[in-house]
Amino acid sequence: MFRIRILQTLCFLFICTSLYAQGSLQINLKKQKLDLGETTLRGIPFYISRVVDARPLKTHIGTVHRGFDDNKTSAFLEGGMESQLQDFFNRSLPVTQGYTAVILKVNQLSIAEMGNTKDMSLASQIGTAAIVMDFIVKHEDSLYVVFQGSALVKRYGIDVTTAHDNTIAKALSECIVKFAKSSWKEIADPVHAITEEQLLAPVAMDKNLLDLPVLQGGTIWQGIYYSLDDFRNNSPDNKQAFGVDRKPRKGDEWVGVDQVTPYLVTAEDKHKTLKKAWGFSDGSQAYIYYDKDYFPIRQEGSGFFFDAYASERRRYTYYGVPVGTPMPVGGAVVVSAVVGIGIPAPRKKQTYQFDIMTGQISEWDANSYEARSATQSTSGGVAKVLIYYKKGKGSDDKPVTVQLRNALDAVPLTLSADSYEEISWEDLLSELNVCVEGQQNPCYSFLPDVTKINYLEYMPSAIGTSESLIRPVKEQEAVFYLKKIKAAQEKAQKRQAADK
Repeated sequence: MFRIRILQTLCFLFICTSLYAQGSLQINLKKQKLDLGETTLRGIPFYISRVVDARPLKTHIGTVHRGFDDNKTSAFLEGGMESQLQDFFNRSLPVTQGYTAVILKVNQLSIAEMGNTKDMSLASQIGTAAIVMDFIVKHEDSLYVVFQGSALVKRYGIDVTTAHDNTIAKALSECIVKFAKSSWKEIADPVHAITEEQLLAPVAMDKNLLDLPVLQGGTIWQGIYYSLDDFRNNSPDNKQAFGVDRKPRKGDEWVGVDQVTPYLVTAEDKHKTLKKAWGFSDGSQAYIYYDKDYFPIRQEGSGFFFDAYASERRRYTYYGVPVGTPMPVGGAVVVSAVVGIGIPAPRKKQTYQFDIMTGQISEWDANSYEARSATQSTSGGVAKVLIYYKKGKGSDDKPVTVQLRNALDAVPLTLSADSYEEISWEDLLSELNVCVEGQQNPCYSFLPDVTKINYLEYMPSAIGTSESLIRPVKEQEAVFYLKKIKAAQEKAQKRQAADK
């Protein structure tokens, strides 16, 4: 009996974990502080007077894997980036008379999760946080960019999802320390002057516009890249002779792709294993080192990509049967949660992107700025949104007018009780505001997911109150209620046909 109860309790916990994992991740930095290490601000005292979010896509900051079913979901900074970061810096660098006020323009802040290829234990993971931001000071009514800081912080562990607040805080701290150690006070070049309009303008994400040799479209020089800087500057080490062993990769997904192994050639004409390399180029194709192997790099638009094996944590089958399958346990029937833990599946192909500025590697995200830009630039690039009107208890269930809008466009909809509308929304690069006319809490804002239907529910306020609600709804809940709506509509149509 005791063992049966343990099994039932474990199943219940896993079910709860799975359900909890389906929601988005809201990250806050309330428990984090700026870590300056041994750096002091006595020589160049400053505080952060303002944070400007210059990311072109100002919503989610990446994709994480939650729960034992490895559910992919978007991560957000709770309440918005500007308020989160301003509060973070206010606690550690408070406004001080006589100190220099510094404006932070955040060009990039992103997180990612993958399997830890250094430690192939069942649940080992790696989480990263990447940041790029400009440090701006005001002098005689002019704004000057005096420093650009970047950082890439990695964290290894069993569950990196719960530690992204700490990883982000460390990346912010690294940037601040780099700035504090720089000679930024000596920079007074008018070339670095910007206007208020330029300060607020989203940063250009087209990395082809960056002044980097590797982006200039010239020859890819043959040699070894020992760092990301070597690749950025198209300056591989070609002083030592090297060769490349090639053999076809196994598996249907890898037809036509060779497994390449570079080696150094010694003076004695011996082959020496190449170690600690970021990648290499054979003169026509560049390769990146990832997961103890080398994979060809390709450039698509403004991004850099490569196909490699799916990360190690994705190999394991945590659920041998679908969650929710009834299973007999000690005479009782419980809902399945975990079957076949730790059973490795064949390694599949996964597309990865690496950031040319920070070196951050992440799984290709269909909701990233780059992906949404590419989708929008092609015909048929839309996000699907379905909103339905759910009858409320104690409400009058009057029809309402709902507007789906961005800064430039609006689509009006009239919803009656137990009705729904589905639209295709073409602006993928800005938040969608769903607003109900004449309501005290009129709008719900979100970034539609381009990979699935986005379900929204409108529920009217009870009579005598003014708190109507628009909320996102999970697919299972929405589909269940939509079936009720459609069944009621079919029943009404049959009644009308019979009356005629």
